[in-house]
Amino acid sequence: MKKIKKYVGLFTALAFVFGTTACSNDASDSSGSKTESEPNTSEKESNTDGTTTLKIQEYGTGFVSSTFSTSTDFPGFTGTAYYDGGTSENGNIVYTVSATEDITDAQIAIHYLCTEVSRVRAALVSVNGTVINANKPLAMTTDVKVKKDRCTAENWKDTAFLTGVSLRKGSNSIIITGAPDGSYTAAGGANITISGQKSYLNYVDYLIVIGKGINYGSDTTKYVSLSYASENETAGSVTSETASGSVAENSKVTLTASPKSGWKFDCWSDGTKTNPYEITVSSATYLFAHFIPENYTAPNGLVGYASITTDSGDGYTISGGAGASAANTVTIASYEELVAKKDLLSSDEPKIITISGTISTKDNANPLLSEKYTIGSNSTIYGDTTSQGRLQNIEFVVEGENVIIRNMMFGEVISWDGYTKSGADDALSLNGATHVWVDHCEFQSHLTPQDLDGNEITSGHNYYSTDSDWAKDFYDGLLDIKNGSTWITISNCYFHDHYKACLCASGDDGPDKNTTTGATDSDMRVTFYHNHWKNINARMPLFRYGTGHIYDCYFDAGTQSDSASCINVRAGSKLYIEGNNFANFSKTTGSSVSKGSYIVGFFFADTNKAYGNVSGSWVSKNNNTANDSEGSVSAPKYTYTAPASYPTSAPSDVGVGKLTANDLQ
Repeated sequence: MKKIKKYVGLFTALAFVFGTTACSNDASDSSGSKTESEPNTSEKESNTDGTTTLKIQEYGTGFVSSTFSTSTDFPGFTGTAYYDGGTSENGNIVYTVSATEDITDAQIAIHYLCTEVSRVRAALVSVNGTVINANKPLAMTTDVKVKKDRCTAENWKDTAFLTGVSLRKGSNSIIITGAPDGSYTAAGGANITISGQKSYLNYVDYLIVIGKGINYGSDTTKYVSLSYASENETAGSVTSETASGSVAENSKVTLTASPKSGWKFDCWSDGTKTNPYEITVSSATYLFAHFIPENYTAPNGLVGYASITTDSGDGYTISGGAGASAANTVTIASYEELVAKKDLLSSDEPKIITISGTISTKDNANPLLSEKYTIGSNSTIYGDTTSQGRLQNIEFVVEGENVIIRNMMFGEVISWDGYTKSGADDALSLNGATHVWVDHCEFQSHLTPQDLDGNEITSGHNYYSTDSDWAKDFYDGLLDIKNGSTWITISNCYFHDHYKACLCASGDDGPDKNTTTGATDSDMRVTFYHNHWKNINARMPLFRYGTGHIYDCYFDAGTQSDSASCINVRAGSKLYIEGNNFANFSKTTGSSVSKGSYIVGFFFADTNKAYGNVSGSWVSKNNNTANDSEGSVSAPKYTYTAPASYPTSAPSDVGVGKLTANDLQ
């Protein structure tokens, strides 16, 4: 979703802020709002130049609420505690300040602590719903590592001041949140680069506000986040009289999608076809316009969640890289060409990439060190129909939207050499991806560790380990779908000879929010249609939080018949399972509360984690095993032919080599 970050990365970092903050100065809640029993530790000082300095503490007058947890671990703070800005992704602290007249020369800073030299974070400041330092955040850095037993008041610093801040007459809302990844010239002139910090803040002691005639405020306005953009800047744009950012709750906003020459508007991301589109912004809102080429027709064979964009079945025309320029229509036939095209792969420009032949790390200096490459939005990736496209020990990570991947071979991605983590994790992963169709692909590795020439790794090899988990963790997953990925179809694919195949949502700690889209793994919608699974030990798939539809698939435990588990329904997920053949499994369909073999079921994971011992729900029908259910799950709303029975033999039309060049136009 990198393209959308260009438009709204800043504002989506504030989505949680404005979508959940109620400004009541005496409210008490679990997120840290002021309580009347807490001491008032805020400070107000009169200055010789006629200005007033407010130092607003947690729980003090002028403080409203925060999503962060408080802490007292590092000494040297003032007041009763400080806020740990790393405890809430996209979190916030809300304050209120009043002014006797409109002023344009107020100043704002933050008293903070950073404990690690390499941990570069910074703060954005919003005044009355408008971010005032989008390109000039308040840097929260340090030049010395700080340990708890050596931390003193001298380690707590003031950021540079934002100057020329406008406050209106009366009460004002001031909200601080972490800046998203990017390179900035911070307030005060320092050049900083933020990377991988999830829009966190560092430790916050208090807010500093300086200005004439200011005092503690009483603003109770609730703001919500509004983010809108085009999914494809090449194809069209979105305009409105209301800027992306934060708006007063229940504001009416009109958005207009304007296609460029050769393109047409398809739909908004909420399924609406109306254009212009008037909305009432009552909660955090993310809306993107989808454009397709004027004469585009979607490829035959697409069914499932990738073809819709709402649970009501509103259609979405997936187009991948259709409309790509000649320069962005390329063939990659070697490792060197793959490296050279890295930026094109990760871009959000429409592109059509053909992978020809086997591209492998086997000739590198460290051949078993795996690599990963990001795939951006508006991408079509095909395996060549004459010289089969195959990636060996190379992971593609889809982080965009509107992506088609067909006729590709993925696998043998080495995750762990027994001692250290390798460069990649899975053969293919969808990370915060939206509207992705993976079709007629093959996924495989080996059930025992092998080098890239097919030789079993034994005690005489540098990668051999005696660790009991080494063999099954040598390769991680074949396909992982996580971090708010949604509207996905996996069809006509062949998964084989692997230990843990497919993971939908990554952990038992909870459905983490994707910082770009606001989606969580609870929003995940995935269809598995007409796939063949063989010689897989587990995770076909393992599903958490989201909703899935698995139909017309052939599962063959094969060599793993004594130990194989198949579909694992965990952590509140919902699966509709119909018309599948489960062959050579040792147990029938049903729920299991102890780790073991089953076809459709659940086993306890880590009972110390929030969702580790929570089952999901499923309905199974027209399968070759006893059909049962755990809870109530409805059939999806998209158009498909519900199977009246199950396949009686392994399908011969799945995997690679079944499509012609005409199929891949």
